Amino acid sequence: MQGPFDDQTVTRVADTLGVRESVLAEAAESVQAAVSEYPGVSVDGLVYEWRQAFADDPLVERTPTAWVLRVPERVWRDVTERAGVRDDVEPALRALHGTETPDNIEETEPDDTERVALVLSRVE
Repeated sequence: MQGPFDDQTVTRVADTLGVRESVLAEAAESVQAAVSEYPGVSVDGLVYEWRQAFADDPLVERTPTAWVLRVPERVWRDVTERAGVRDDVEPALRALHGTETPDNIEETEPDDTERVALVLSRVE
């Protein structure tokens, strides 16, 4: 398991986009670790801060085990840079996170092109 993603989803996205499964899994784990290590705040606390800071609430769905968000592009870039995600892996990682958003979310939010799916495990 790679954070909030099951192995089958990671395999499917990796195969579809032509990246090694282990590289994609490592990138997903690195994102979760980078967010978990933000100074002075938990994952839940960071999500709360983002929900207060942005004009458009980034929360799409909250489950007992994960936060499904649509964050501004700048947040995605910050998180992936902190996580050390390689440029050649970033599109596959973006697609992996997109697998957890409700179907047709872009159609229901047409002005949402500047936001990116970000799925985080809810950890204590």
